[in-house]
Amino acid sequence: MTLVIALGVAVLATGTARATAPSQIGTWSTALYAPPKAPTPPPERARGPLPPEAQCIAAILDAERAAGIADHLLLAIGFTESGRRTEDRLFTAWPWTVNTEGRSHYFPTREAAIAFVRDAQARGVRSIDVGCLQVNLKWHPDAFPDLDTAFDPVANARYAAGFLNALRRDHGSLETAIARYHSAQSERGEAYRQRVSGNLRWVAGALGYLETLAAGPKAVAVAGSRAAPVWTKAERGHLAFLSGLFADGPARPLLPDGQR
Repeated sequence: MTLVIALGVAVLATGTARATAPSQIGTWSTALYAPPKAPTPPPERARGPLPPEAQCIAAILDAERAAGIADHLLLAIGFTESGRRTEDRLFTAWPWTVNTEGRSHYFPTREAAIAFVRDAQARGVRSIDVGCLQVNLKWHPDAFPDLDTAFDPVANARYAAGFLNALRRDHGSLETAIARYHSAQSERGEAYRQRVSGNLRWVAGALGYLETLAAGPKAVAVAGSRAAPVWTKAERGHLAFLSGLFADGPARPLLPDGQR
């Protein structure tokens, strides 16, 4: 896919709803006459390490909340960009996704994805989409200080959220912003927008599953360990059941080519 404008060619390899203390009834205060204050956005949720299949979803949900993106639009874009169905039948957006020369590649680790990108760059390939939201390294050369950061789901989702908001501000239309996230060419952009719209419907229906996935395993990682906790057999079975509820319905996610 092509992210033109500040994002050029990108995409297609082409993350949960997130209270104020109740007032004391019957207590008089001059505060009753003060103008209402804008609510303070809740802080990002503290998390330990997450398995790969949970990382993009969790990062995108947090980025949406921080950037004020409504209706889980960025999550729908994430499925359009790096969505896949894993071998154990979990629908997710995959953090170690790379798109080069019109083809999507899904790697088991960040290190493997980085090695692939470096090899492609050594061969002279410049238009490379990376990570959860498939940010293009050619058209966004200053988005990340290095490839390790580019494949960090949190950094990738935050950059994409800022870019989407900038497109909406510059073009005055959410529909145009979605299309131009992919391409400035009207036909390609409109086709992409329609795919994102389809994924918006799917995300709305599957939100409970996605929030459960983003929460990660219930087991606590060993203190001082950077290893992600592992899903128990029961947790994986529950996730596969929830994912399967949305696997064959009319609003199943529209994934990149080869992953449908």
